[in-house]
Amino acid sequence: MPSQKQAKLPVIDFSGNNLKSYWASTCHKVRQALEEYGCFVALYEKVSSDLDNDVFDSLVELFDLPLQSKLKNVSEKPYHGYFGQNPWMPLNESMGIEDAQVHRRTQSFTNLMWPSGNQNFCKSIHSYSKMVSELDCLVESMVFESYGVKKYFDSHIKSTKNLLRLIKYNEPKKGGVNNIGAMSHTDKSFITILHQNDVKGLEIETKDGRWIDFEPFPSSFVVMAGEASTAWSNGRIYSPFHRVIMKEGKDRYSLGMFSFNRGTIQTPKELVDEEHPLQFKPFDHLSFLRFYSTDEGQKHHCTIKAYCGLSF
Repeated sequence: MPSQKQAKLPVIDFSGNNLKSYWASTCHKVRQALEEYGCFVALYEKVSSDLDNDVFDSLVELFDLPLQSKLKNVSEKPYHGYFGQNPWMPLNESMGIEDAQVHRRTQSFTNLMWPSGNQNFCKSIHSYSKMVSELDCLVESMVFESYGVKKYFDSHIKSTKNLLRLIKYNEPKKGGVNNIGAMSHTDKSFITILHQNDVKGLEIETKDGRWIDFEPFPSSFVVMAGEASTAWSNGRIYSPFHRVIMKEGKDRYSLGMFSFNRGTIQTPKELVDEEHPLQFKPFDHLSFLRFYSTDEGQKHHCTIKAYCGLSF
């Protein structure tokens, strides 16, 4: 049996000016990676090293705020507001900004955290979000084109909302027994784009049960399929389980850009045939997220199948 850590994630370059020249082949690589691994590493140099440094400096500043300030980050949507002080994941603390690529949204969050203002934070997080939301749009357009359903892309992307989660995993206490930063889970988004500092911890499970340790490098972004993509693609796209295990004696900071649809997601008729009978009913994305946040939703290995799967 191969070593548990032997497998490597595919790496796809989105940085070159000649991407248009390799568009078709890159579309194929994206689809293949999402079907086989549920994720890939995007090389994306549009986020400069200076901006990268500014963003992670901003995260340190944010999480150094008093708890009473961070608790102001509330939302009626599940997993959109402050998360922390959880006995099962005591190292994990995070906050959310919906549509952070829109300046007024990031400005509003900044004003909430720093009533007297913090323009450096607002500028770096907004600039980062704009660039990563462009990567999300690019990836999703390639997915639609590769499956031959490009005609649906415009309406899909117009209905897309992005959630930026700002995350800190605290250094485990010496002698402590719990080094779990995030328990094993799949995302409920359509696409997730993860980016982190140089502290390792992210592990991703392959279809055959091996765990891949992701080792970050400059300009690397992990693009991951959520369960909404699995349903939309009629089961073709794999949504991988992943977790964060803290092994280094440092704090780990990361950002996750999650794309959600404002309305109903349904499988394109072009992806249904005799070989691929319809597996999922149309579903409202936010309602699916609310279902996952319930005790019933937490019980299932594959939440999307429990929520809207068709039995045969």
